[in-house]
Amino acid sequence: MRLTFSGFEVLFIDIEASGLSSASFPIEIGWVLDDEAGPESFLVRPHATWDLDSGWSAQSAAIHGLRPAMLKAEGLSIDEACSRLDEVTHGRLVVSDAPQHDSWWLNRLYGAVGQRMTWTVGDVERLYGGLAQEAGLDPTMAERLLTHIEQIYPHPHRAGPDALRLAKAARYLADPEFRRGLHVT
Repeated sequence: MRLTFSGFEVLFIDIEASGLSSASFPIEIGWVLDDEAGPESFLVRPHATWDLDSGWSAQSAAIHGLRPAMLKAEGLSIDEACSRLDEVTHGRLVVSDAPQHDSWWLNRLYGAVGQRMTWTVGDVERLYGGLAQEAGLDPTMAERLLTHIEQIYPHPHRAGPDALRLAKAARYLADPEFRRGLHVT
């Protein structure tokens, strides 16, 4: 289902990065526009100005399971990545569970091609609050639903599935039929 909020289609986005240091960079970008269609994602081929020695974290790699060789072999160029993101985000409300971090990495991506992002990343928690309010859910019930959906859709630390988890949580708040299908009213 495609979710709309405040007149905009909602695009759920997630980014996996090479680490958490100031030298880190985006390595996988995933999104969901329709939770029934599932997630889309791509790997990002590191730009020549991104330093693998200082920007790559073995600890982060142990969590997401991505390796530099995979990025070099299967990743999109940063030009392709930016074009694809501009296309999918155009005119949509883009949300993430880590908007500050994700925006930082996206600005790093766009900066490497000499461009500025023409869109912003909002906080999915604000969306959840608005959806719960529209659905007439009190905060305690909304929190219970979000806890339940996290058990159904775990956090695998891969961009596509993580974006799907965000989309399913939003739908869970907004769609009573979906909640009933998952045995929660």
